[in-house]
Amino acid sequence: MKFSVLMSLYQGEKASFLFEALNSIENQTLKPSEVVIVHDGPLTDELYNLLDKWRSKLPLKEVILEKNQGLGIALNKGLDACSYELVARVDTDDINLKERFQVQYQFMSDNPQIDLCSAHIAEFETDISIISGLRKVPISEEIGKSIYRRNPINHMAVMFKKSSVIKAGGYLHMPYMEDYYLWVRMHVMGMNIANIDDVLVYARVGNGMLERRHGYKYYRSELQFMKKLLKLPVKDKSKIALIFLVRAHMRLLPTNILGNFYKFVRQ
Repeated sequence: MKFSVLMSLYQGEKASFLFEALNSIENQTLKPSEVVIVHDGPLTDELYNLLDKWRSKLPLKEVILEKNQGLGIALNKGLDACSYELVARVDTDDINLKERFQVQYQFMSDNPQIDLCSAHIAEFETDISIISGLRKVPISEEIGKSIYRRNPINHMAVMFKKSSVIKAGGYLHMPYMEDYYLWVRMHVMGMNIANIDDVLVYARVGNGMLERRHGYKYYRSELQFMKKLLKLPVKDKSKIALIFLVRAHMRLLPTNILGNFYKFVRQ
């Protein structure tokens, strides 16, 4: 029962958040065989000191990038370093439920045709006992029906086959949407994507989440992503273009309206 955990760490991460993420890995009912952590550029002394303490607790395998290269490139470097076919993605500021790896490993073992699975997430700001929201993902055939409207996968709750992700081209540079772009390419290639109907990760959203998802950078990213999608062999290209034009312009709305939009699409 061997599998890898894949994480990407940069200097902007808080050491206290990383501690909680690593602690949730240590407390898993099914332990990973290795924890691949990519240093996406130089880290802070606080982060280096924390990693020093965890090397004796977890099977860390560190990949060092001299300069910050962004999430997509960092994850590809880390994926290359993963020793095992099954890989669980973990964000450095999230907390995994203790049974997460056990549930996903068993699911992938019971369903060998599946290339990737994720699950629902519970969102919190500072205290995981106070849940601010749930991001539920579609189940079964609803994934394919919704993939061109919204991201149907929770990246921080993913477990996938390394060979399948590599076959799809891996993580490609697409600011804010490296994961979404990968899922779409896997879907277009006919790979099998599934979601588990359980919450398996507490995802930290914190104050300012809407501000980070708002503005011209996200607007431009939505349009870039749309152009990439329209180059793929997909149906209903005019409908996809319309959906992403709406998505892009939503990024320019005031944050209170954007917040109401997120609540609506998650219902």
